Amino acid sequence: MRVHSFRSISRRKRKAISQCLREKIKIYCKNTTLHGFRYLTVHQSTIIESMLWFLVCIMSIIFCIILMMRLWHNFDENPTATAISTTNPIWNIYFPGVTICNNNKVYNPHAKIFGNILSRNGINHSQSEKFFVSLMKLTRPDKTDVDNLTATRALEVLGFTVDRLMYELMQPCKTMLLRCAWLGQKFNCSDIFKAVKSREGYCCAFNYHFNLDRPYGYDNYDLKNSSEESDRSDIPSEELPGIGQIQKAPGSGRDVGLAVALNVEGEHYKSSNRPFAGATVLIHDPKDYPDIGIHSMSVLPGHVMGIGISGTTTESSQDLRQLPLKRRMCLFQDEVRGNSNYSFQSCVSNCIYMRVHKYCGCLPFYYPNENSRTCFLTDIDCILNHRRIVSTYETSFENECNCLPQCSDTFYDVVSESIAIEDVGYNSEITRDLDNKNASFIYVYFRDISYIEYRKQNIMSWDSLLASFGGIFGLCLGGSVISLVELLYYIVREFFYLRKGSTSAKRNFPAASELFLSTPLKDSKWKKFNGQRGMNYNERPIYVVANRKLLRRQEKNYNDSSSITTINNNSNVFLRKLKFQRYYD
Repeated sequence: MRVHSFRSISRRKRKAISQCLREKIKIYCKNTTLHGFRYLTVHQSTIIESMLWFLVCIMSIIFCIILMMRLWHNFDENPTATAISTTNPIWNIYFPGVTICNNNKVYNPHAKIFGNILSRNGINHSQSEKFFVSLMKLTRPDKTDVDNLTATRALEVLGFTVDRLMYELMQPCKTMLLRCAWLGQKFNCSDIFKAVKSREGYCCAFNYHFNLDRPYGYDNYDLKNSSEESDRSDIPSEELPGIGQIQKAPGSGRDVGLAVALNVEGEHYKSSNRPFAGATVLIHDPKDYPDIGIHSMSVLPGHVMGIGISGTTTESSQDLRQLPLKRRMCLFQDEVRGNSNYSFQSCVSNCIYMRVHKYCGCLPFYYPNENSRTCFLTDIDCILNHRRIVSTYETSFENECNCLPQCSDTFYDVVSESIAIEDVGYNSEITRDLDNKNASFIYVYFRDISYIEYRKQNIMSWDSLLASFGGIFGLCLGGSVISLVELLYYIVREFFYLRKGSTSAKRNFPAASELFLSTPLKDSKWKKFNGQRGMNYNERPIYVVANRKLLRRQEKNYNDSSSITTINNNSNVFLRKLKFQRYYD
């Protein structure tokens, strides 16, 4: 019996809650500003009409949700739009860094000096030759001919670090570079070029501004004539192109750029990292370490190489800062702590070389980091064993180095041509009186007067997205912000009164949303009602304004005056007083 009683009480509660919810929904539908919902509660409509309007409202809601979801998906998957501009003058972007590297990593005149030192300390000529020939494997890892014991002994005898040894054995920039001109004006090559590190080892660079605080060069051990500083002029660095500040070219064409005559001295080759005599020209961003993303060309002795460059920039609007990193996938300069010149290419290079350090405990000598041990010939086998791991990189947001592209960056596209030199009576400031069979000539210039700019910006800001949602909401349901506030207000108000145990009886007057107009009393019933109340029959029709909750509770037939009287007497639960008002047609 008790179980049956509990079930009965539970059913009554569920029925009461369901009835209450239906009542609240009807009240909201009748009074909401959303289009179409009030037709669901019209008493004169048939069931078919109500069902049709119900389907219309449901379909409108579904259509509204679908449109909003499509809009959000498009906004989430493609948050940025790119505009292209092709009318920007070329002098607004930086001239690229130009790094020239001799393929020969061991300059024979210097190797002879060091070979004599090694022979005086018990390392014979054959072993020293194998040692020097193997040094180029530090830039191109491969099996070496010298054993680890001899290599270690040779380095100890010379008293050099690996870094300094490779610097001393490079062909000096003042020897390789014969003549240099910038914008048609000749300069001392030692003034505008400096020895730097790159992926090719030690090279000579113009307009190079990566890690400027690191000066390369040593007090040479026994090579006084190869000191790079001894051949420099007294011109202040601020007045030298490419030294004091990053250069820009005022126009395009071969005469408005960099011209260099060089001699790689193929007769002094001892350890080349390529199977031919020549030089490698690297074109890169002036602020980037020349490794990842560079353009490289090989110039041969007796050839003229023209390198035409076109510029491309990406600029991002400040609105992109509002997007999280996972969506915009780029970094602004000031978002990288402790790095005012953040570069994606340099970050990737650092990531790869940190892997070398992770597996082999050292860094290549050409990487500008002096806080770790430098890899030597004894580490070549380890580098070869982990080559596949250390040379791969996946561009993703959650990679081990957290490298992301720059939101604003400059890229260079290169078109080169190499032509053998012929004796056709050509003469210029750069080529005059030089041996055309051994000399090489390089011309680097912008080939177009303008560059392409890609400007990234939000495809839709938050206010535009909100406005689009509002437009869809208004199109499908005729709603607005007030409609949402209205719904929220109604829910909160009802929740508040239910929580407080409040009813309509505690209010002085019923809320307008809880009132309804009854249908007119029929003539026969009206006469009886009019006779009892002393009202004038000519004043009909009269509509009775009553509380909906009251009528739902009473569940009586109000077709006679006695019923109305009963309502009036028992209305203290919900109303202070049941009032009758006359509404004339």
